[in-house]
Amino acid sequence: MAFSSFEDLPSIADPSEKPDIFDFARRKRARSRRTEPSSSDSSDAGTFLISNVKFRVGAPPPQPLPVQSGCSVGCTLVREVLGTSLQDQAENIAKAKGVQPLSVGLVARFVPGSTLDNRCATILIVAKWDDASPPIWEKVVKKTKKFVDSSTRGSHLEDLEISVEMIAEELTLDKYISPVPTKELTDALRLDWPLIAEKALDILDAYPATKSRVTSIALFKLGFSRDFDKNPLTVYISVDYESEEGKWPAIVGEIQQLLNRYPHNLRLHLEHNTSGEPYPEFHLVNRPMTAEQKAIKTNLGFDPDRKYNKLVGLGDDIGPECYISLGDSASADQLRVPGLGTLGCWIEIKTTRQPQWTKYALTNYHVVRPAFDGFQIRTNDKNETIPVTPVKDSDLWEVDLKGMGPNLNSKKADIEHPTRAKHCFAVQVLTEEIESDPNDVDTPKLREHLNNIKSFFDNDEQHLGSIYCASGYTRRTPNGGRLDWALIKPTGNGVDRVGKNSLPTREDWHRKGYITSKPKAKGSLKQPPTHGLRSIKNGAPIFKVGTSTGLTAGLFSEIKLKVSFVEDAHVLPYMVSKHRPYLSDEFLYLGFPDPAEHWLARKGDSGSVVFNGDGAAVGLLSRGHMAQQAKGSYAYITPIEDVFEDIKAFSSKQITDIRIAEDQ
Repeated sequence: MAFSSFEDLPSIADPSEKPDIFDFARRKRARSRRTEPSSSDSSDAGTFLISNVKFRVGAPPPQPLPVQSGCSVGCTLVREVLGTSLQDQAENIAKAKGVQPLSVGLVARFVPGSTLDNRCATILIVAKWDDASPPIWEKVVKKTKKFVDSSTRGSHLEDLEISVEMIAEELTLDKYISPVPTKELTDALRLDWPLIAEKALDILDAYPATKSRVTSIALFKLGFSRDFDKNPLTVYISVDYESEEGKWPAIVGEIQQLLNRYPHNLRLHLEHNTSGEPYPEFHLVNRPMTAEQKAIKTNLGFDPDRKYNKLVGLGDDIGPECYISLGDSASADQLRVPGLGTLGCWIEIKTTRQPQWTKYALTNYHVVRPAFDGFQIRTNDKNETIPVTPVKDSDLWEVDLKGMGPNLNSKKADIEHPTRAKHCFAVQVLTEEIESDPNDVDTPKLREHLNNIKSFFDNDEQHLGSIYCASGYTRRTPNGGRLDWALIKPTGNGVDRVGKNSLPTREDWHRKGYITSKPKAKGSLKQPPTHGLRSIKNGAPIFKVGTSTGLTAGLFSEIKLKVSFVEDAHVLPYMVSKHRPYLSDEFLYLGFPDPAEHWLARKGDSGSVVFNGDGAAVGLLSRGHMAQQAKGSYAYITPIEDVFEDIKAFSSKQITDIRIAEDQ
């Protein structure tokens, strides 16, 4: 439900019941826990548990997918002591049970983003799966696990846990996502899809394993073929990691029966996944970084060689102008850097008090939240820093629930560019490089660059402005979509930092590999078309520029998905709508399944403005999502016309007009 004005919002009161399923810390723990066991057995090392779910059997129970394979110190030690004897015997055991492995290897299995300490040495067997596989695979895993434990007994590998995992080939192949093609998007499917989604949710809510665990439900093409027309129309459902996979078969069967009652040849795919990438971890301001950590940041657009510009424009990184304290202490070792997002574009508004066009920056509300008083982070049992529910009755608590109107300037929240997240990374990398080789020929230039960027922050030149108004977390579009916007008013020296809404050039697109799929637009971002995002045809190309992935091209899908976000859980009890308030209806922006560029939008790209081939603004991007094994990803976008209308409505008619800023 969308409230018509700031005054119409409900008062804050304690809810009678909080939906603890949305507790962020619990979900983080659930991601790292192992799949529920289905049986047990014993070996020379003692009792071990076994998990047996569709396409996957493991001892001990493996972590929920997606899980990656790599190397570890443990794997190296096993190879040095035992050579390939474990792999060889695992293959022999499988063949003796009538299973012909496609591959058998010794690898380190780990959840993406986990530390090296959490990598588990594993005998990984890949084979073809059929209906008769579950009991046979369990026998293979049990016998292999017993052999592994007996082989390490009495050696210095005895304390090393070596897992055994069998997975189906289907869990190793690349998948490709594409919109429902126009020729298959019949009027009947358009009408049936909302009802199908609701009925599927009813089934999911009828089972404890999936009740209120849904993170998204969508409809698109999903399959293993690069010829997208050959992939089936798929109802894609993701659930959080607390959902027990071993209890899915009955749920999957009932939902597939539902889909079979419709004449659209729909297939179901159910998996563990969250909506968008995990909330950014809040790292120490200055800390030693591993090569892996540096690579992760570099892949997200962190560049230590970047020069700091005075002007700030479309696609630049922005973030809270503050550090975040871990707990109540403000000591240096307790400080963390906040996350960051993207300046979508500059807009211009007229108000009753200021009738001339005045420029403001547009981005997502969740990008700027940490700038408000009351934002909290804590350390979990894995020493990760994660956000928690805001301080009760703090500025952030109030803004999350009620939003922030133009007159609430008492809630001071400053925004900057460049962001201190990227700045601290640059300072750390440059300092380490200079100290590692002070006599290198490039060191004087590096030292000069380091001094320049440090002076930029020392002189407060990074200041851009203050939050002028923001949606908070409870507002919805007339069609049930989330409203997640904030306007930033240039203040102080930020008044002179207002840049342009410049679109990428032809050469920019070519450098990213978009030779035939680039937009024809040139120059600056243009005003929205008459019907905004709804003017875009299904399957038409749309584009964005974000601070993490840069410029990307994708395809628009008019079939909306339902999605939930964990960080707004604390406001759900206050929502006027009580029917699954955690879910909203969002438009999809699907990336091309290009092996060289998996992510259409990543953390840091939130707030990007999406535009059509003519360069006209059509939407505001909030988050990106990638299905397991998928080559392409997709993002959620809010129609720009809904954003503009809500900004005017929320201001209690103080904002009388709004448009994309016109570059001079």
